[in-house]
Amino acid sequence: MENSVYSMEILYSGKYESWEFEDRQKRDEFYQKVVKQFDGQKVKGQEEDVEDTQIVQLSSNNVEIKEDGKYDQDTSYEWFEYDIFSQMLDFINKEYDKLDKLKK
Repeated sequence: MENSVYSMEILYSGKYESWEFEDRQKRDEFYQKVVKQFDGQKVKGQEEDVEDTQIVQLSSNNVEIKEDGKYDQDTSYEWFEYDIFSQMLDFINKEYDKLDKLKK
């Protein structure tokens, strides 16, 4: 029996928030909605040595835990201008709450 975790995270200067989704498709759709909303603030040319105070990282994470305790993980991410952290966080929380209410 395998367990899977599908999540989305936002990281900025040590601040971190995470949201879990029941399946990969719903998470992927939500992730793309956020990327599209903030497309104009994407950082062009993601460099590995950029200070985390200069960017907001939005990532999607897939973890599949196998019966033997081993796991497979893949992550994709986008970087955005640092000054949209609060705006992006508010947008994600509002949209995630809408999804949560639809489940009930």
